[in-house]
Order: sequence, then structure tokens, then C-alpha cells
Amino acid sequence: MNKLLSAGFVRLRKNKTLWFSMIFMAFLGVSIAISAYSDYSLFGLKSSLGGALFAYGQFIGILSSTFSSLFLGTEYSDGTIRNKLIAGHKRITVYLSGLVLNLAAALLIILSFQLSLFLAGVSLLGIEFFSMGTCSLVSNLVSGLALSAAYCAVFTFISMLCQKRAVSAVIGILTSFILLFLGAYIMSSLSQPEYWDGYTLTSDTGEVVEMEPEPNPHYLRGAKRELYTFLFDFLPGSQSLRLSEAGLYGWQPPVYSLIITVFFSGTGILLFKKKDLN
Repeated sequence: MNKLLSAGFVRLRKNKTLWFSMIFMAFLGVSIAISAYSDYSLFGLKSSLGGALFAYGQFIGILSSTFSSLFLGTEYSDGTIRNKLIAGHKRITVYLSGLVLNLAAALLIILSFQLSLFLAGVSLLGIEFFSMGTCSLVSNLVSGLALSAAYCAVFTFISMLCQKRAVSAVIGILTSFILLFLGAYIMSSLSQPEYWDGYTLTSDTGEVVEMEPEPNPHYLRGAKRELYTFLFDFLPGSQSLRLSEAGLYGWQPPVYSLIITVFFSGTGILLFKKKDLN
């Protein structure tokens, strides 16, 4: 395992996809800091950048899927995985090393975003703009780490079981977008008001008519709302949007991410052990 990881980290340092992802996220972090500085300079708006440190949530799934499919797909196309097995490495260690490397890449991508945002923000606005409660900070850090692990488990599962790099890339990227769109749909459905607000209008005769609040037919009720609420907490896509916009709080999101990580990792290892690599 140590030899596999050592060789893998050497490849990471030279991987163009990883460097491109880190540069993109660093540019995004600086852009957010500049935008906050512009709002403060022009309009006097003093918004906290503490929450913005977790704006990577809506991008990490897409970038992780791209990196995983290309990084592990290259090992298939170059015959590296087969050579590892011939050299005596167990399939479980080959699979887990791929998962660890994917997670390490995701953490580097996140760190490049947060570090660039923090340094640019402090330089332009000062440290006071990053004020954030300790509990909120710890909760988001833990939830973000667990969410990244869940994404990496899903995309490692896809990349290790699909030998064609192009196919695994398409499946992985589509999966990341589908998860985000599904999360946005669930979030939108749950945010529907239970009643449409009442309003007042004046008739042609000048009579003032007050309309009572009306039930919203799109408001989710009963078992359907409970299901959507569970999926809102469970799915990585909705977690990503929540982390980016308002933060992830409570014990449910990291626990659900851990369940996803264990499930896909365990299932992936079992299937990879039986996979014909000839």
C-alpha cells in the first residue's frame, strides 16, 4: 500500500488535470475576494467571507469526477493496474490506493480555493471579514470533508469498474451534474410556500376586494415531504448546494456522507475483486 501511494503521489505532482483544477479554484477564490472588496468600496456592504470559504461545494463534485476518470482511466489504458497486480499487490490495496489519491486530490483542490480566498480577502479587506462562529466553522469543515469523501467514493467506484477512460469520464461527469440538478430540484420543491399570500385588488366599480391566502398546490405534504427532506439531507448534490449557500449543519449530512462512502467503497472492492482485467 505504501509503495502504491508513493508512486501515486509522484503522479499527482505531475497531473495536469489536478493543476488545472487547483488553478481554476484559486482564481475563483480570488474573484470572490475581489467582488467582496468591490461591494465594500462602492456601496459600503460589509459581508462576511467566512461562509464563502465553503463555496467550493458546488464545484468539487464536477472536478472530482473529471480528475478521477482521467487519473484512474490512464492507469487502465497504460496497463498500470494490471502491472500492479502482476507485481503482487492485492486488489483491495490497488482499489483503496486509488480512493486515497482521489481524496488527496480533492483536498488539494479545496485547499487551493480556501487559501487563495483567505489570502486575497485578508489583503484587501482584513481578517475581520472572515468572522465565523467556531461551531459553524467546525461543522462545515467536517461536513465538507465527509462530502468530498462521498464524492470520491462514488467516482472511484465508476473509474475502477469501467476500463474505458472516455466512458468513465462521461459517466462520472454526468453523474456529478445529475446529482447537482437533482439537489437543486429538491431544494426548490422544499422551499415552496404552503400558502400563496393574500392580496387586495380594486374592482371596476371601485370596490376594494381582499383575497384570502390560497393553498399552494405545489407544496409538498405528508410522506412525500418526508422523503424529499431525507433526500435533501442524504444526496451529495443537495449537500453541495447547501454547503455553498448557507452551510451544512447537524449530524445528518456527515453521517449520510459516511454511509455513501462506506457503501460505494465496499461494493466497489467486492466487484473489483471479481472483475476480469484481461
